[in-house]
Amino acid sequence: MPRKSPGAKAKGLGARLRSCRENAGLNLRDAAEAIDWDKSMLSRLETGKRNMSVEEVAQLLGVYRVRGQQRDDLLAIARAMDEPGWWEQSVPELPAGLATLADFESEAVRIADWAPLLIPGLLQTSAFSRAWLGSVGVAESVIDSRVRARARRQRILAGEVQYVAYVGEAALHTAVGGGVTAAAQLAHLREVSRWPNVSVRIVPIGSVPPRAQLGAFIALEFADSPTVVHVELVRSSVFMDEDRQTDPYIGTLTAVDSVALSETESAGLITRYQARWKDSAQRIELA
Repeated sequence: MPRKSPGAKAKGLGARLRSCRENAGLNLRDAAEAIDWDKSMLSRLETGKRNMSVEEVAQLLGVYRVRGQQRDDLLAIARAMDEPGWWEQSVPELPAGLATLADFESEAVRIADWAPLLIPGLLQTSAFSRAWLGSVGVAESVIDSRVRARARRQRILAGEVQYVAYVGEAALHTAVGGGVTAAAQLAHLREVSRWPNVSVRIVPIGSVPPRAQLGAFIALEFADSPTVVHVELVRSSVFMDEDRQTDPYIGTLTAVDSVALSETESAGLITRYQARWKDSAQRIELA
């Protein structure tokens, strides 16, 4: 099996190895020369842009004179680098971008989602996901696997990750799959918003800050590595982790947070839209 692309574990391990190097009083050049590496190679490893083998980690720890439990812990992380995630075991055909996102989500301690026009994927029902994927031209042959993958990704919300979804009111207007599906989706959104680690905040129409009108994105925070921002494009995904790249998105979240309704106000608005879609579906059935 080919080595996986670097993900959250690589970033976390790289950050800890950088700390070990600095504690040893070595700069990048000295550390790289000690193991006959190029300085750029070590830099990529420390920033999580390159996977690393157990042997490479052990070599670095030797140079840094790291011993005991700390050494054992870091080597254990290195050994786990190539262990397949759930997405590789159950949905091997998942596109690379979504697989990388699933990897980051599984390691994040906090996730902030800005979704101005559509219910976020982590909060979608299977029926809503299926209808949406079909409406945007995803091949019927892969819709089932995509829906399964999205449902599996949502299991992280049952864990300890703190998740906040800023949802544009326009998304509540969207009757993906028809009134019945829309009403069921909003009922689910209302239910999940009651979970202690989940916050759903609606941004009213007309209140979306100009800087937030450029589109949806996800910001993922980790315990020991830089924040990653994910932007989904039509046929690809972009991941950013440098401050100069992520700072504008963090600023956008701050702007969105300042105009979003409270959780209580958001719940009330969701309930009203749910009732509207339910009533609309019933009238269509009676027609």
